[in-house]
Amino acid sequence: MPKRQKEKQYQSAREHRANQSLRSGSGSLHSNITRPLPFDCCALTLTPYTTPVCTSDGIIFDNAAIISHLMKHKADPVTGRAMTSRCVITLNMDRDESTGQWQCPVLNKPFTNRSKVIAIRQRPPGNEANVISYEAYHELNLKAKSNLDLISGKKFTKDDVITLQDPDNKAHCKLRDIQNFSHMRSLREENSRQQSAAGSSNVKHSVTASRIMEKLEREKRKRERAAEDQAKRVLKTDNDAGITSSKAKEQVSIYTDELLLSMNLTSGKASGSLTSTTMNITRENKARLATQEEIITSQCEQLKRLKKKGMVRMFTNQGAMDIELHCDIVPRTAMNFLLLVEKGEYDGSKFHRSIPNFMIQGGKKRGSTGSDGGSSIWGKPFADEFDDRLTHAGSGIVSMANSGPTTNGRQFFITYKSCAHLNRKHSVFGKVVGGMEILSKMEEIPTDERTDRPLDTIKIESMEILDNPVTECL
Repeated sequence: MPKRQKEKQYQSAREHRANQSLRSGSGSLHSNITRPLPFDCCALTLTPYTTPVCTSDGIIFDNAAIISHLMKHKADPVTGRAMTSRCVITLNMDRDESTGQWQCPVLNKPFTNRSKVIAIRQRPPGNEANVISYEAYHELNLKAKSNLDLISGKKFTKDDVITLQDPDNKAHCKLRDIQNFSHMRSLREENSRQQSAAGSSNVKHSVTASRIMEKLEREKRKRERAAEDQAKRVLKTDNDAGITSSKAKEQVSIYTDELLLSMNLTSGKASGSLTSTTMNITRENKARLATQEEIITSQCEQLKRLKKKGMVRMFTNQGAMDIELHCDIVPRTAMNFLLLVEKGEYDGSKFHRSIPNFMIQGGKKRGSTGSDGGSSIWGKPFADEFDDRLTHAGSGIVSMANSGPTTNGRQFFITYKSCAHLNRKHSVFGKVVGGMEILSKMEEIPTDERTDRPLDTIKIESMEILDNPVTECL
């Protein structure tokens, strides 16, 4: 029998040269190296997405990340072409509750990095698409010569089919290559400039020294924050205190280590410099500036932990009603409503839709026409908040009006009776606890048979906040 050879414990000169060329990014092998984007990751943050959206090219992003990027840069972070939020297509994707993997809703097969995945655009409205595997599309649509969506049943054309992942399509794989992303190229160029400017001035600290430096930096930020707060209190004595204080509030920098989050968010420069040859070497994990969404999430977590209810008194031309708000269960929705009330956004608005034995809807922005009823306090739609403790049971339930998932803005409705079919479709955030006779009076007002608009005006004259736990979290 041949003698078994032991595993080689060293590299040959040829292997060493090949690996060195890979690490340095030089040589002919570099042109063949690709870094395909994992299917479940956002092309902007390179982390798993929670609310997937895509472009017409089939590149998937997380909704919160791409919207904030477009508001600032107005360009596609992958191709660099001009782009607006209207180009974003919401993806309706199915997820396996047991494993958390995205899967095909038709075949119940999980999507992997080698799966061929498509999205079928829904027209109308045109800004949504249902995600299925190419296998289901090929067997049940192409072979069957059917142009009906397998999920919604709507008709579609070949132009409505968007390829999200196709390992056999070289052009699409090149588009999904992380190294070709426009925002990654910009980051590499910026890091190269910083590295050239910094030279070899990096100082290596021990673990203890790093902790001391981080502590000193946090204390420095706290002192700066205290000085800014003191300056704002002094500025409030001026006549222009309102404008000046709002500007000062916008300039306050909030870091991720100051938020109430379940994860530690850093700038990522230390880990990036460990694996990338284009980034400046960094040995410290510093907290980065928090995004607007992270600040709101932290405030919502604080609001939950307070376990307090909010209370608003609504004065209408028919009478006054007291509304209790579930800030401890649906904090984001309750916070949006309270902040809009605090700004007086609902004052003077009308209840534009009333259906007896169903509900009455209002909250449109004053002067708005058509489907434009105004946005949320943050200027963009926000996600639904569902809880089994809050259902559309009985009259006086206050819930958010929407045009589909994650499209909450500012409009709300109050139920005249139980509406169980609206559960987990509309976010319940309050209940009328006083003035039910006013609600019954509104229901008796006749309406237009075609538009359901009340024939006699029902208007919100003003709102008064009786209890606002949101102020303890801002």
